[in-house]
Amino acid sequence: MLVDDVNQGLRVCVLSGGSSRRMGRDKALLPHPCGGVWLTALVDQLLPLGHPVQVLSRHPVHAELLAHRPGCSVVLESPPWNGPLQALARLLPSQPGEALLVLPVDMPRLRTAVVQQLIAAWNRAPEQAAVAHDGQRLQPLLAVIPSGSPFRSCLDQQLQRGELRWMDWLTCVPHQAVRLPAEALVNANCPADLAALEG
Repeated sequence: MLVDDVNQGLRVCVLSGGSSRRMGRDKALLPHPCGGVWLTALVDQLLPLGHPVQVLSRHPVHAELLAHRPGCSVVLESPPWNGPLQALARLLPSQPGEALLVLPVDMPRLRTAVVQQLIAAWNRAPEQAAVAHDGQRLQPLLAVIPSGSPFRSCLDQQLQRGELRWMDWLTCVPHQAVRLPAEALVNANCPADLAALEG
């Protein structure tokens, strides 16, 4: 299969529906040093990839923010809101031949070139998920995930058992770790993390 054929079925999906409890305010709406907010700045890094960009969120304000941005659509997530694995189940097709590049909204230093490295690694082994690694640990919410079995079937089975941990699912499917620059993968979950990012 040619690289272009593989990439033809690739969609980009930003997971932006979290409650941001530890941060105390919506992380997607934090001001970004390059202008805009974290959500719009991330979308601006993703649009040059040339793939459809989807944002999955429970927050109507996110849809309003991106309403007039060409190449980007917002899917408003209905309850129950049970975390990123449940969100993935709303997006990942059951049939093979497609793939999702999923990423969290809270990686404000992520740039187009780094995402391209992840896609390139997946192109070399498209039968596996390609999962970002910062040199110390996996960053599992930044990944290219193929559609169909075993990815979708394992996901469904795990959710039917009421198990919601992303890493539990990841250990059940074929995947490769892709080393990416650690500074690009820094995320922020609480005010102290944010202060360190801005410092």
